[in-house]
Amino acid sequence: MLLSEWTRKEIIDGNHAVKLGLPGNPDLVIDEKSGRIKEIIIATSPFRKKSKSWRIPWNSIIKIGDDFVIIDTVKLTSQPPAE
Repeated sequence: MLLSEWTRKEIIDGNHAVKLGLPGNPDLVIDEKSGRIKEIIIATSPFRKKSKSWRIPWNSIIKIGDDFVIIDTVKLTSQPPAE
């Protein structure tokens, strides 16, 4: 899967079955020693430069489907925006 494909996948809170929205342009945090993905960083608003972002630890991703990503929001460093 390409990182650019994330922009078209709906993010879903797996704990509450709530749609959190589309991620915009995500960034990856990669462990320099192991080369593994540690986190995905998603801006809460892709239109504001000073908007907060939420960090999704790789181990909080429950499932990546064709059209969605289900995450465990309990493990988030900062909470996603409320709808």
